[in-house]
Amino acid sequence: MKKIILSILFLLVTLPILAQQRVLEKVDKGLYEYKVFNSEGEFHQKGFYKEKDGTLFEHGLWKDEFGTKALYEMGKLVWIHPKGRKKYTAEEIQLHKLKRKVDMLEQRLTSL
Repeated sequence: MKKIILSILFLLVTLPILAQQRVLEKVDKGLYEYKVFNSEGEFHQKGFYKEKDGTLFEHGLWKDEFGTKALYEMGKLVWIHPKGRKKYTAEEIQLHKLKRKVDMLEQRLTSL
């Protein structure tokens, strides 16, 4: 599960950096649609931002070219669903991170 989460986060972070064209269009008051295309004009990623107090937050459904979907509410991940895999909630991801930290601390304690 850790590899899946890291892969998804890696894709969500690196795709906008590698892409050639980024488009941010105002859809409604305080709502913007964000699209990323490569140099050939092919789709990479699409999502929405919501503006609050001059700051943009990921909001709504985000999709990438590989079929991964994620839902955000005001910048907080609600769930992520990699194509062909199980849907993971933010709570499941947080629980997995905490389990890994506990395992690491247990290893440190036993090595003392």
